[in-house]
Amino acid sequence: MSHLTKNKIIVYLAAIFLVGGVTGAVLGWTGAKQRWWHPPDGKTICDRVRHRLQSELNLRPEQVREIDPILEKRGKEMDAIHSRTIKEIEEIVRSSNERIVKVLDSAQRTKFEEMEKKRQESMRNRFKPPQDAPGAPEGAPEPRANGP
Repeated sequence: MSHLTKNKIIVYLAAIFLVGGVTGAVLGWTGAKQRWWHPPDGKTICDRVRHRLQSELNLRPEQVREIDPILEKRGKEMDAIHSRTIKEIEEIVRSSNERIVKVLDSAQRTKFEEMEKKRQESMRNRFKPPQDAPGAPEGAPEPRANGP
């Protein structure tokens, strides 16, 4: 092999390594971002628990049948707590926004209202409550009138 060919091989391998590293970083970031934006629901968490219990404890089928309803109830209760917590946080935000608006002038109030609309849309998309959770509203959550 000539010296020029060795250099080409080194450059090609370095380029392949670099492209692989960039691809891995982009895919890893995308997956992490998606998990962060969409926390798992109660059913997903309980499915993972069930799988872990089965694999680590070698559960018998009758044990799985007895544990399934317990985990199902756990998941629904977790979803209900999540839904209530989101509602409580929204109430705190709404209340504080009412006080903030009183401090702002007309131009600032208009801009604040636009900012609040964007925040509300982002939160609706990020924290949609599970539809089958006890206490969860039917259908998609309705927009709340936060602020003035």
